[in-house]
Amino acid sequence: MMQPYRLLVPVGVLVTISLAIPIPTSGQTFSSGSTGADGALDLTSGSQTIQVPPSGVFNYTTVNIPVGTTLTFQNNLSNTPVIMLAQGAVNIAGTINVSASGQNPGPGGFRGGDAGQPGWGPGAGSPVNAQPYGIWIGPLSLVPNIGGSGSSGFYVGPGSPYGWNCWDGGVQPAGGGGGGAITLASSASITVSGAIVASGDSALGECNVSPFRGFGGPPGAIRLVANANNVSGSTSASVFRMEAPAGSNSFTGSGTTPVIATINPLIVPANPPSLQIVSIGGYQVPPGSGSGFSTIDLLLPNQLQDPIAVVVQATNVPVGSPVTINFSNSGGATYPPVNLAGTTASSGATVYVSNLNRNGVSYLFVSTTFSASLVSKNLNPFGPTAVNTIELATALGRPTRYRFLKRDGSEISPSKLPPDLKLVFGL
Repeated sequence: MMQPYRLLVPVGVLVTISLAIPIPTSGQTFSSGSTGADGALDLTSGSQTIQVPPSGVFNYTTVNIPVGTTLTFQNNLSNTPVIMLAQGAVNIAGTINVSASGQNPGPGGFRGGDAGQPGWGPGAGSPVNAQPYGIWIGPLSLVPNIGGSGSSGFYVGPGSPYGWNCWDGGVQPAGGGGGGAITLASSASITVSGAIVASGDSALGECNVSPFRGFGGPPGAIRLVANANNVSGSTSASVFRMEAPAGSNSFTGSGTTPVIATINPLIVPANPPSLQIVSIGGYQVPPGSGSGFSTIDLLLPNQLQDPIAVVVQATNVPVGSPVTINFSNSGGATYPPVNLAGTTASSGATVYVSNLNRNGVSYLFVSTTFSASLVSKNLNPFGPTAVNTIELATALGRPTRYRFLKRDGSEISPSKLPPDLKLVFGL
């Protein structure tokens, strides 16, 4: 009689993803999740500038911006986007402004580059190519929301497509900052008869003593989520998204044409993407598995017939992503193609594996991969924070580890990531 064969479930479960994660919509009555802890925001007494908290999230009961008043924000140290949650109605008859100011971005946007230097952000402008202007790059779902990337600083001199003007005796301007990002979510309704502005800006310099401005930064992004949206005012953004139940979005305003959609209930991503092996051959994988290559995680009976079912579960990974298993010491193992099914919040797949090595230890590694082009407007090769790929690795029963990679495969320190990515991964 043959001995039972042993299966060593992975030390690492690897997930390769990209910049953004799409989230499913819901037809149910929407709740913003506001705790009401910040009370009512009412600018009846006049315009205000509010400090953005470290989380970027405000929890209001109601919001009222009357005609003739303007709400602006002081960026926090992490420069997170603004998320305003309200239990009741949001009324904007005045102005909410998350625009850039010169080189400095709006909240959630990216800074313009110094003179002769590239801007910051995934869509940053570069001073020595044909794209000096920053552009907006982010998930079209605006989950997470993200502002515009900075333009490059003005560059003249050797190699510049702009010649030699201002090379002597001039002050070359910095690049303009990108407009900010704001999400307004109400458990009741959002009415905009005034304006929401997320414009980019430009920085001032001198050319032979005459003032002139450098490359302007792009607008940011605006997202409205409520049980009813009515916009008759104006908006300025690269992307403007209105989400409400079918038939409850009304736009008669001006400015940026909105994307009309049903509600995506996720306002702030709460759980980072993850992937795990749940069971093999009908046997539950112990929670402490994957602690080392010297430990047998699961001992399967030899009489178990092919194919052997490997059940995988994923959280916040796009449905339809292909699931792949790599084997060590089981070179002849095979399985048919399979994709994740369910919802982005919770999906799964069963992989039917045949011809595992039954005379020794087999190592299984499960992975799933998808491209940012599926959910992102563009992939930008420029800028110091241009993240192209994200790898997630976890030992079963252990916290997930992340690696953030550029297009050339080099790693970016988590401390240098844009605020939106830090928010997604809880960093």
